[in-house]
Amino acid sequence: MDQTCNDPNVAANSLHDFECICNADMMVKMVDGPATCVDDECATSPCGMTQTCTDLNTSPMSTGDFECECGNGVKATGMPAVCNMGTNDECMTMPCGTGQSCLDPDTTAMSLLDFVCSCVTGVGNNVGSPAACVDDECASSPCGSGQTCVDADTSVGSTGDFTCTCTSPKTGSAMGSAAVCALDECSAAPCGAGQTCDDPVKLPSSLLDYTCSCSNGAMAVGAPASCDVDECLPSPCGTGQTCSDPNTASNSLHDFECVCDNDMTLRAVDGPATCSKDECASMPCGMGQTCNDPSPTPSSLLDYTCTCGNGVVATGAAAVCDGDECANSPCGSGQTCSDPNTASNSLHDFVCTCDNDNSLTRVDGPATCDKDECASMPCGMGQTCNDPKKEFGSLHDFTCTCGNGVMTTGASAVCETDECAAMPCGTGQTCNDPNMATNSLHDFECVCDKDASLKAVDGPATCDKDECVSMPCGAGQTCTDPVQSLQSLTDFVCDCGNGVTAIGGAAVCEVDECLASPCGLGQSCSDPNIAANKLHDFVCTCPNDASLTAIDGPATCDKDECKYNPCGAGQTCQDPTLTLQSTHDFVCTCSNGVTATGAPASCEKDECEDEPCGKQQTCNDPNKAANVLHDFVCTCDNFPQLTAVDGPATCDKNECAGNPCGMDQQCNDPVQTLESLHDFTCTCANGVSAVNVAATCELNECDADPCGDGETCSDPDTSFVVQHNFVCRCKSDLTKTKVDGPVGNCPMPGETRQCAAMPCGPGQTCSASSDSSSSSDFVCSCDGSAITKLNGPANCAVPDGDECLLAPCDVGSQDCMDPNPSQSGDFVCTCRYGGNTETGASADCGSASSDSRSNSGSGSDSNTNSNSNSMDSDSTGSSPPTPNSCKSKPCGDEQTCSDYGEYFVCTCDDNENLRKKDGRAECSVGKDNECARSNLCGEKQSCEDKDEGGEENFVCSCWESDMKSTGSAVDNCRLGAGNNSDDDEDDDGGIPWWVWLLVALGATLLTCAMYAGYRKHKMNDDDLTLNEFCESVPQNHGNEMRNLETVQV
Repeated sequence: MDQTCNDPNVAANSLHDFECICNADMMVKMVDGPATCVDDECATSPCGMTQTCTDLNTSPMSTGDFECECGNGVKATGMPAVCNMGTNDECMTMPCGTGQSCLDPDTTAMSLLDFVCSCVTGVGNNVGSPAACVDDECASSPCGSGQTCVDADTSVGSTGDFTCTCTSPKTGSAMGSAAVCALDECSAAPCGAGQTCDDPVKLPSSLLDYTCSCSNGAMAVGAPASCDVDECLPSPCGTGQTCSDPNTASNSLHDFECVCDNDMTLRAVDGPATCSKDECASMPCGMGQTCNDPSPTPSSLLDYTCTCGNGVVATGAAAVCDGDECANSPCGSGQTCSDPNTASNSLHDFVCTCDNDNSLTRVDGPATCDKDECASMPCGMGQTCNDPKKEFGSLHDFTCTCGNGVMTTGASAVCETDECAAMPCGTGQTCNDPNMATNSLHDFECVCDKDASLKAVDGPATCDKDECVSMPCGAGQTCTDPVQSLQSLTDFVCDCGNGVTAIGGAAVCEVDECLASPCGLGQSCSDPNIAANKLHDFVCTCPNDASLTAIDGPATCDKDECKYNPCGAGQTCQDPTLTLQSTHDFVCTCSNGVTATGAPASCEKDECEDEPCGKQQTCNDPNKAANVLHDFVCTCDNFPQLTAVDGPATCDKNECAGNPCGMDQQCNDPVQTLESLHDFTCTCANGVSAVNVAATCELNECDADPCGDGETCSDPDTSFVVQHNFVCRCKSDLTKTKVDGPVGNCPMPGETRQCAAMPCGPGQTCSASSDSSSSSDFVCSCDGSAITKLNGPANCAVPDGDECLLAPCDVGSQDCMDPNPSQSGDFVCTCRYGGNTETGASADCGSASSDSRSNSGSGSDSNTNSNSNSMDSDSTGSSPPTPNSCKSKPCGDEQTCSDYGEYFVCTCDDNENLRKKDGRAECSVGKDNECARSNLCGEKQSCEDKDEGGEENFVCSCWESDMKSTGSAVDNCRLGAGNNSDDDEDDDGGIPWWVWLLVALGATLLTCAMYAGYRKHKMNDDDLTLNEFCESVPQNHGNEMRNLETVQV
């Protein structure tokens, strides 16, 4: 058992308080139920599907010590290991809550929100966001059987708030522990009608102790009471008996009495009486006997009689009518039994008679028939028998005596034994038993036939003769034993036949001395006489000169030692002294100059073979020549710039010294030792960090091309910690966007291509023109009114619909007429000099108009000579077209050039919100650039955000005037020169826009007077008189203003 049970209170009224304690951890215990001694944290798969989980301590008291191991050996304790430090491990930002582990199964940049948060404490997991951990204390069944458990707060960290409630019919509850349940057995109404129930001990352990009480005092415990019962009603007495119940109250039971009708004295209480008993009914007598019971009453027992046919009678038992006592062979062996009277009433009268003497008899037992035991001659022939006591009580005491005195008691004697009869001696020996009496054994003697002096008593003698009988010599050898006696042993001689002999053992007849290769390298050996007695006569002969020999040793054959190529491959050999007396003086020389005398040279030596460098270092020997040593180089694996020559390098260094982190990242090496490598941390300014690798601080989600076909992608915040905020926008309709996913169903490029740039103003709707055959035409419609305009913003705020009131034409050189005030964009601008006209836009009046505009300071909307990208393509002017400025490709790659006649505009292909007049647009802007987010400035305006960190700091600049606005688009670039600031006129003294509005409204005199006073007040210009101003007012408003110079002021 792995648990110990302890009951602190063994009283019967103290239940459910026993405690189970884990033997492995005494701190782990449970009340009123088994404890959970093993809590394998790996059971909830906290490491994920691809990692191996090991719980280092399975005690429930030990949490967060499980270990997750990747297939590549990377480990982590208490959380899934980071197996692949990819570019987008979402768990690096610790997105899960406290007490949760995080696992990102796919760390590629395209895989987002797939990290899994798993509860370390409690139950629960979730993908892409923190898990809602549930710690239901009722899961461990703390209440025990017969109780229901409810955990009021299943959040992690909330303990002891579960409630145990006893199930019906038990009552009771407790919080934080098992309840002590009470059980009132009377609640189930177990007693009969009109009875009172009382349960003295209301505990589950005390059952059936309730009492049921009748009104007459009758009571029963654990069952309904019988309040009034006549026990004689079911006729409990037998036939021939009378029943009487003296007290029929239910509390007076078992008091009825049965009385025998044939004998009133025979009665019994609480059961039938025994009124008669015929003992013969059970047939107690033997077969053929008659039974008689004179008084068949219970008080008269064992008075029956059994009577045999021959008159034999027995009382209270079966009679023995006839029995032969000899049937059981009561006499001994050699006796005859006779029973003179076999009647059963005549016993112990049998007679035993000895067969060997009829006079020897005995009644009621065996007779004694023994006399002289020698009478039967029990001894052998020639032996004397003697029975010392010729009595019946003394048997087998006779003795048999041989003539030699050998005697045996109770049996015939063995008088003689010749021990030599068994031939105990060996071959060539004679046996002699000097005394063959049986009482004289082990005295026989063995005598060698060859030598009578060689003998032995009680066993064979050693009569050694010829030692050669055992063939002790080798094959082909002759054996001779000169003295064949015991006194002369191991004197045999083995003769080889070639004169070699040996005494006392096999001879070694031949020895070839050349078998031991006694000669030198390359020499031949010969043994002229291999007889064992001819040694040291072998001859060694030199292979290069047969005249050079030696006996009993190697010959001296040296001449030119290099002749036998003793040096290694690629080595040069030289023998300086070519004499027999000068040996082993040859020199081997390597190509690198290394030499050796008398042996091959060691040309190369790789010093790295001995692993001289330390752990986590690489060894390199640049010159492996044996004469160039101590030049090996040890290089640190973690820092290749750390090296050492002829010894281990010192690799212990701050890992941050090598700048392993990315730009603008902070590096920290907590433990700067060799034993603790790859533990540096790279931290971005936004808090993103990574261990042992540069952190991925930013992640442009658009790099993964997440948007659909015909859509552009922009990531306003490429911070790694801010994800899922990229914006997909239809290229054909920039108003259609979606965050963190493709828009889908974008209009085809030709469908609303012109509307993609949002050319209409606020409160207007852009749509393709249904009345035009050109796919480039579009219509701006005012929301809530019928005012529209073709290929440009509608003037939705025009009073009474007269667009000329807003001075859309060049006030210095053109006249304006609106033929249809309900139709927007149909006003006609007519040049006063040259006659050119333009509908819906300022006309191109040539150089005269340019001079006029220059003098007046107002802007222009010249667009008549633009290319096919121009939004005003219906010019009918007669002026020669302006050359196409886009032909020289001033915008470069990845930008689109649009020619508007007097100027061109460059627009970024990947973001149409970024554009610039007369120059390349800045497409590579930061994530905080407001201009990149949407079309903030509107038609024919450029957006510039010089302060990317602020909000609403962007500036909108009109293409066709010098008007600008900060934080919002210019309301209407056509209102005239000057900016859109709080000043009513520009810095160079231009006429304010309200002046032109008053002039357009016909308030000429008022205008002149107001402006004269304004100039004196605003510009402190006392030199400009009212007449001078009024005379300078250009003719503006058709016939009404033609003769403005004649007006008197």
